[in-house]
Amino acid sequence: MTKHSVSRWVGMLTLAVLVGPLMGCDQILKVDNPAEIGVDDLNTVELLDAQVAGVYSELADEMTRNNGALLWSVNFLTDEQVTGLNWEDYARVNQRINEYFRGPFASMWAGMSLIVRLGEEVTNRIDSLVSPTDPRIALTQALAGYGYVFIGESMCSAVYSVDGEYGTTEETPLQSFQRAIPAFQRAIAVASATGQNDILNMARTGLARAYLNLADFPNTIQAAQAVTPGSAYWVEYAATQDAENNGLFGEVHGTNHTMGVSPWFLQGTFGDQDIVDTQTDPRIQHSTRWTTGHNGLTKLYKPYQGLRFSQYSGKTQAPASPACPNCTGTVVQSGGDAGDILLYQKDTEVLLADYLEAQHHLMEARMRTGGNEFVNARRAVGNEAPVNLGGAALFAELRRQRSLDLYQGGFRLGDLRRWGRDGVGDFFPSGNHVNQEWGAYGAWTCHPLPLSEYDGNPELPKPANPLVPPPGW
Repeated sequence: MTKHSVSRWVGMLTLAVLVGPLMGCDQILKVDNPAEIGVDDLNTVELLDAQVAGVYSELADEMTRNNGALLWSVNFLTDEQVTGLNWEDYARVNQRINEYFRGPFASMWAGMSLIVRLGEEVTNRIDSLVSPTDPRIALTQALAGYGYVFIGESMCSAVYSVDGEYGTTEETPLQSFQRAIPAFQRAIAVASATGQNDILNMARTGLARAYLNLADFPNTIQAAQAVTPGSAYWVEYAATQDAENNGLFGEVHGTNHTMGVSPWFLQGTFGDQDIVDTQTDPRIQHSTRWTTGHNGLTKLYKPYQGLRFSQYSGKTQAPASPACPNCTGTVVQSGGDAGDILLYQKDTEVLLADYLEAQHHLMEARMRTGGNEFVNARRAVGNEAPVNLGGAALFAELRRQRSLDLYQGGFRLGDLRRWGRDGVGDFFPSGNHVNQEWGAYGAWTCHPLPLSEYDGNPELPKPANPLVPPPGW
């Protein structure tokens, strides 16, 4: 497991991560405190390590801690989660109904775009103050690349500053993916030259992810093939103080818990209690009984840690049987806070990139020509028998295995949008929400720029009807 000492600088970042306007939002992140570090003071070698840590810290925040977190409210549009939040605007997002003037969008956009802004600005400072080949550039450019990818996968559109001036044109998701390519390529060049193999593999995996979203399958294959077997890059969290916690802890703990497994991923019949024997796939373990949390309404089966989380054990609650000889019958201890099957903990680390993910990118790019070996290896992890498939059936099984391997890892919205964009199919949740009182799902497949972005950037035209989803994916 790769450890990242850069995160230990985060305590120095009172102002270094929040200076200046964010893209077009000149008010959201404005800080006026003359006793703190000024913008001009950031142009010093002594503060570069702290600024690099600021990029990493912002990515960690955006993955689990922000109200617009990738593994939480960004994911509400997908079929991975149901929410028990009693916040009306957030609940509607889980119903695929978005309103840009309220909900998680301001936090969501601010966090993602700040990763990009900080990654690019800190890179430029290192370039000018030290050297274009400084090893820290590998990390800042790789993280900037991930910022662009997150934006492309999550947002309906984006706006970026150009030469210090606010952008006035909304860019498409595909344009955001295009922006990620040179960032990852530079990270790869610097990491390779400076022997930073962990960042090298992380950036190559991110590059494959960006190319896959662009339907550039030859380059996806090339980037993914270069990833070293066994490589893994973890985003760290710690239990020592709230600012270092994995934010998902609070979503599955306490009487006001909010996170539940959706019917599409539940290993059993939604609404049943005491679901044990059908929990045969270790990658999607969840509480055997549903409870209601924050809103007192939604049936919430709390998810336990899957493959993308550091305390995953590969154990199952289902006991061994002729149909599942490798099942373990592991009993959850202390409600999921002890033993081998755990809820998200305060110090649970999350994979940003690893070899298995790169293999999924590779196989999806290759799936236009077929092959059963990979999907059968993944089925074995889920205690399923091998299959012999071809064509559309094989591709469907690959997509299913991807959804299980990458569950809750921040991929699902991008995957659903890519498959819709590429003409594979519309797999977004539809029909009536599990809360019958809420009615039918809406039509949104992406998150809109928030009202605060338009207010902070008056030259950016507001959407004619912000309640209508934009065309396409």
